[in-house]
Amino acid sequence: MGQQLTTWMFVLLLGLMPGTIGADEAQVGLPDPATVEVASVPADAVPIEVNRQYEAYGFLFEQYDDASGYSRFTEHEIEVLGSAIVAFADVVGDPAALSTLVDGPIHVRRDLRGAVSYTQAGQVIGLGRGAFDLAVTEESNYYAWGAESGDGLAQIVFGHEIGHRWIETLRRQSGVDWGAIYGQNVWRGERVSAPETWAAANGVSPEEEAVTNLALYALGRTYRWTFLHDAPSSEARQVWIDGWICDLVANSN
Repeated sequence: MGQQLTTWMFVLLLGLMPGTIGADEAQVGLPDPATVEVASVPADAVPIEVNRQYEAYGFLFEQYDDASGYSRFTEHEIEVLGSAIVAFADVVGDPAALSTLVDGPIHVRRDLRGAVSYTQAGQVIGLGRGAFDLAVTEESNYYAWGAESGDGLAQIVFGHEIGHRWIETLRRQSGVDWGAIYGQNVWRGERVSAPETWAAANGVSPEEEAVTNLALYALGRTYRWTFLHDAPSSEARQVWIDGWICDLVANSN
C-alpha cells in the first residue's frame, strides 16, 4: 500500500530505562518527543483473567475489569493481534523461536488512559486507545502507516512493539545493536545514514523507524516507511531496508 498515510506527524517516544531501549516509547509529533510515564499496575487492578491462547509464542493477554484505566481485549482484538504474532513467528521459524527472541512471556494489556502504545522494561506491551482506532490516531496527529482500518493499524503498532522486544533481547544477549546497524546502513534521502543524521533530523533513534519496517515486513505490507517519506522513493532504499531485516533474521537464528 503505497498510498498517502492518514496523518503526517508521528514519532515513537524513546523513554529509555536502564538496560532497555524503547522502554516507555509511544507516538507523538516531531520534533520534541517526551517520555511517557507509565505507572505500574496498582494492587487493586489485578487482572481478572489471563488469556493464554498465544502463550507458546511468548505472549499473555491480561484481561482487566476496567480498573485504573486498564481494560479487556475482545475476542476479536485478540484474534487480530494474534495474527500479527503468528506472522512474526513465521518470519523467525516457529512459536518457540519467537518466544525466545522477545524473551517471553510478554504481558499485553489494554491501557485506556492515553492514546499511545508503549513497551516497558518489565516485559509489558501496553496498547493505548489509538491502537485500534483510526479516528483517535487522526485526532492525535499520529501516523497510521497507510492502515485502512483500526485492525490493520493495531497490527502495525503491536508489531512495532514486538520489534523493540526482539532487538532488545539481541542487544542484551549478544551486545549487537541492530537499531544502530539500521541507522548506519539504511539510506536517508538518497545517501547512506550517519548516526548524527537521526538526532539532527528527528531527535529519535533509528530503531524507531527500524521496528516499524520490521512490522510492515512481517505483516506482508507492500511498502517500507521512513521519517522523511511515506514510502521509499526509490527501489534501492527498500532493498536496503529489507536487506537489514534479512540480516537481522539470519543473525537471530
